[in-house]
Amino acid sequence: MLLAVDIGNTNIVVGISNDEAWTDTWRIQTLTGRTPDEYSIILDNFFEQSGQRYNQLDAVIISSVVPQLTPSFKSILKQKTGFVPLVLDGTLDTGIAIRGREPKTIGADLLADAVAAYDHFGDSCIVVDFGSATTVMAIEAPGVLLGGAICSGLKITADAIVERTAQLPQIPLELPEKAIGRNTQEAMQSGLVLGHLCMVEGLIERMQKELGQKVSVIATGGLSTTIAHHTDYFDAVDPMLTLNGMRLVAEREKK
Repeated sequence: MLLAVDIGNTNIVVGISNDEAWTDTWRIQTLTGRTPDEYSIILDNFFEQSGQRYNQLDAVIISSVVPQLTPSFKSILKQKTGFVPLVLDGTLDTGIAIRGREPKTIGADLLADAVAAYDHFGDSCIVVDFGSATTVMAIEAPGVLLGGAICSGLKITADAIVERTAQLPQIPLELPEKAIGRNTQEAMQSGLVLGHLCMVEGLIERMQKELGQKVSVIATGGLSTTIAHHTDYFDAVDPMLTLNGMRLVAEREKK
């Protein structure tokens, strides 16, 4: 069984995979101020409540965009499992080539998304990750991550506008019925949520023109299920895409 730990800026997603099925997944709020002991206790509680055992694992992989936490989780997981976790980065043989000047600097989550998206479609594609940042990345056959766009995430943008204005309230991050909002909440939902979706649709269109063809598009990330179903630009929605990419990389390393 595989233990995958995806350390993001907002949440840490922990998953256990038995073959291709994710039998257990948990989310932890990302707090750099937590001690390794605190994270260790949280993991132990998850395992105890689910009936899982560390000695049943045969592989561990970490994807991290929070460098402060990576060493702590490497140490914690090595202590619990007895072997050194694989840390996903641009230097690994993932099956995806990186067309960029600095492969080492690419976000591990973006790389995992690219691996899983290309595996899903088997051809050129675009992956949109609605996370702390919203990313739109283009992958070209036969498996080349060309690059993409990194945008301010929807929740971060919404929090910023509320914080920097005197009268605008926190709102549910849901699409309004119409673009013309009839009150403050609807107007904010139109500008923030619908506007965010329009931005993503525009980026998809521009990238497809640059690719020279209409390619398949997959959405993932915490807000993907909230937003993606309100547009026909997505051919698939997979909230587990990042973990699936990590699983594919771990399987490749075993061979």
